[in-house]
Amino acid sequence: MVSVKQKFQYLENGDIDLESWLAKTNAAYPLQNTGIIEKACLLAKESSKGLSTFYGQTCIEQSLEMGEIIESLKLDQEAVAAAIMMSSMRHTKLPIEKVQERLGDGPTKLILGVQQMDAIHNLQNAEKARDQIQIDRMRKLLLAMVSDIRVVLIKLAERTCIMRGIKGISPLERKRIAQETMDIYAPLANRLGIGQLKWELEDIAFHYSDPDTYKKIAKFLAERRTDREERIHLTITQIKDKMHESGIKASVTGRAKHIYSIFSKTKRKNVDYKDIYDSSAVRILVPTIEDCYSALSIVHTMWEHIPEEFDDYITTPKPNGYRSIHTAVVGPDDKNLEIQIRTHTMHEEAERGVAAHWLYKEAKSSHGAYEAKIVFLRQLLDWHRDVATQDEEINPAYDQILTDRVYVFTPTGDILDLQEGATPLDCAYQIHSEVGNHCRGAKINGHIVPLTYKLKTGDQIEILTNPNGTPSRDWLNAEFGYITTSRSRAKVAHWFRQLDLNQHIESGKRILDREFARVGVQINLQKLASHFQLKDEDTLLAALGRGNLRLSQITHLIETDHSQNKDNVIHLANKKQESKGMNIAGITDLLTRIARCCKPIPGDEVVGFITQGRGVSIHKKTCNNVTHLDPTDTKRLLQVNWDNQHIGAYYVDVLIRAHTQDTLLKEVTTLLANAKMDLVNLNSTVNRNNMMMITITVQIKSLPQLTELLGQIHHLKGVIEAKRLSA
Repeated sequence: MVSVKQKFQYLENGDIDLESWLAKTNAAYPLQNTGIIEKACLLAKESSKGLSTFYGQTCIEQSLEMGEIIESLKLDQEAVAAAIMMSSMRHTKLPIEKVQERLGDGPTKLILGVQQMDAIHNLQNAEKARDQIQIDRMRKLLLAMVSDIRVVLIKLAERTCIMRGIKGISPLERKRIAQETMDIYAPLANRLGIGQLKWELEDIAFHYSDPDTYKKIAKFLAERRTDREERIHLTITQIKDKMHESGIKASVTGRAKHIYSIFSKTKRKNVDYKDIYDSSAVRILVPTIEDCYSALSIVHTMWEHIPEEFDDYITTPKPNGYRSIHTAVVGPDDKNLEIQIRTHTMHEEAERGVAAHWLYKEAKSSHGAYEAKIVFLRQLLDWHRDVATQDEEINPAYDQILTDRVYVFTPTGDILDLQEGATPLDCAYQIHSEVGNHCRGAKINGHIVPLTYKLKTGDQIEILTNPNGTPSRDWLNAEFGYITTSRSRAKVAHWFRQLDLNQHIESGKRILDREFARVGVQINLQKLASHFQLKDEDTLLAALGRGNLRLSQITHLIETDHSQNKDNVIHLANKKQESKGMNIAGITDLLTRIARCCKPIPGDEVVGFITQGRGVSIHKKTCNNVTHLDPTDTKRLLQVNWDNQHIGAYYVDVLIRAHTQDTLLKEVTTLLANAKMDLVNLNSTVNRNNMMMITITVQIKSLPQLTELLGQIHHLKGVIEAKRLSA
């Protein structure tokens, strides 16, 4: 656990003795150039005099505490100076230009980097629960936003100071900060290998978020951490002596496990904390695999081992490649002790390779690009510990890893993950196709920007829409730079294809209506489409409208039908129609069709409407297209009723609204199969509120059958509403 290494000394006037602090820290953490640290201390003291943090600590105390943490991580003087200045930047209006003038470019860039990371606070909404995907995106955001590993460490140092000092704030706010720390900052420290910060952040956050469990585990341990560490030190000495006697060159380290680590293990192993055998742990590193088993034999000779706690991950590695021997023994003072034994190569693989220790603990799957960032950042941390200047040769690789994605905020605080170079239109289409189609502009951080603006990580974006807005064909022109992702381009292209299809259908309909009026006949369009091997009447009309099908081909067919006077695929209006169960009593010698807008079925009250060129269209009496007819068109209405002797199958659209669950679609299709109902179409979407919307088209014979189906669907688990869709 990281702790303040020394108490501050004060002068007679009540000020902190900066000279004494500088002397002691320089002795503990020697750096080549401490002048910049001294300048930072004086500037912080001067600018924040009399000011305190939100949890009551004076700003200058927080400044020096952050400086100590950064020095304990063995970073350079620029990082220490930037850490010392952060409290002043938070609580005063100190211009960044003044910092640059007094301290130079290095600390200034680090301070700006930490301030950029403050965008994470836009995500905090105590009333909004976040799923694991959002939490993981938050973590990625922190890494994507920085160009220097020291920025992350300063942020972690600041969070550590905050966690140390929030004991006196309100319990509700304390718990919120603790949960934020557990979700974001402790895992970040873990993934970067900063164990000393990770342990402290986890323990304090656990103490505030679940105090009862924390106290139970602490009481069970029944001793102070320092006592356990003394026992471990004794154990390490005994093991080293035995290894030396046996001629094994072993590196032995150990520590007392922190309380949250013990709690996490109870969850992973599904056991009570009293059954955890490794509240204290020792790691033995040896040169060869043979030495691993020799060391194991020595340990088991020294102390009684606990058989059920033995795992040989060398013979049988974990799925992620992790290799090591784990055993537990009853060690000194009859205290249980876990011991890990592995080679130096295995340890390197576990800490830095594909089988990183944090990866198997968090039960995460590996995602190449992101894990590459983590590995590189951890290597960069080691590099920063060795040298105090930037190596220009390493920066291009670093930039390449960190700039493959951009992460932006929505007004509700969600994060969208987009490819580098994405524009507001790409963002709009990622949210939803309709948002993209109606997009008319965008605001970035409260300011209007062009749709060609290149999004940057940390931007807060608001999409401006117009319900009457439609896509522009310019959006598809790559030279104009409106959209950059293939997904957005495909959605825009689909909109125009659909638009063109509707226009071609209307054009084809007008052509046929004029021709039918000229020759005085009515044609069955479905059979006409079948004759030309087209799917349906809309496809026929679209083919005619775009010119793929010539009108002369249709008129030639009409003339042939007249001359032969046979009942073939073309039916004239003066012949009795057979519609396979769709006959409507009261209508004779006229083509009839079920209206697509309301899709009436037997049992509905219906009315007929005489169309121009397509026979009589049958609608529900309550259909909007009927109730809102122009007065001049009401004379085209006919009184009709169902012919119960010729009942067929009818298409009906049903909307199902339900809580999201994996099995619902399977249950709906199984229900239809058991009822022997044909499923014609199914569409399913999930909205932002995690609500599932399912639209199905089924064949129904009567209204009672539909009522029974809706009742059965409504009783499925998770279903909120099931209703018929109609105009």
